[in-house]
Amino acid sequence: MKAPPFLIVVVCFASIALADDFKTIDGREYKNAKVSRVEPDGIVLITKSGISKVYFTELPKEVQERFHYDPQKAAEFTSQTKDGIDQLLRQRADDAQKGLEERTEYWSENPTPRPLRESFATSGGSALDRPGYGQSTTAVFLVSQYALNQVNAERLYTGKTLTISGTIKSIDSSGSGRAVVELFVPGYFVGKAWFMHCIFNDARGLEQYQAGNPIGVVGTVEGLRRYTLIVKDCRLAR
Repeated sequence: MKAPPFLIVVVCFASIALADDFKTIDGREYKNAKVSRVEPDGIVLITKSGISKVYFTELPKEVQERFHYDPQKAAEFTSQTKDGIDQLLRQRADDAQKGLEERTEYWSENPTPRPLRESFATSGGSALDRPGYGQSTTAVFLVSQYALNQVNAERLYTGKTLTISGTIKSIDSSGSGRAVVELFVPGYFVGKAWFMHCIFNDARGLEQYQAGNPIGVVGTVEGLRRYTLIVKDCRLAR
């Protein structure tokens, strides 16, 4: 007897939710990994060590077939991604130029006293160039900084506790009271920063949220793990 369509859908989702082991063709292993998301060019895995995206070209043929890998669709997805990157870079370049012009105008109208100016020079930039920690930022801005200049972003943000606002893309529970909240980042950035995940050691309070909701979190920026910017020890901003 043919299974009802809704039953097939339920079974498909259940298969994605179950933990499994994955091994790439070059020998990298992901033990007891949960598939968080399937994209045309790869799968996003959650393991006890973090969150990673593994491309289908890195996986054996049987895994590609399991997730219905289509090289043509993957190529189209990559092309669309590149167009998004190009558009973003143009926008970032315009924003950077505007920021430079604004800073130049500010300092021409508000000259810095010599001792203070020398202090800024030895500490690596002006007061306007250095971020004010403890102030709010956004997921999109923070990911863009790691994407456009990872070395500088590591210096400025890694290890800092920030208040970050964004829109929820997904919420995944690890089953031990912890949760991973992925914040939406439109398109992909150049470089290695493509995603942001906020790690909650205590998931209480997250039950009132769902995908598409705005959220504010306070957490410590851990840095990049492959293509994912990790923010640890997160809690809801009040």
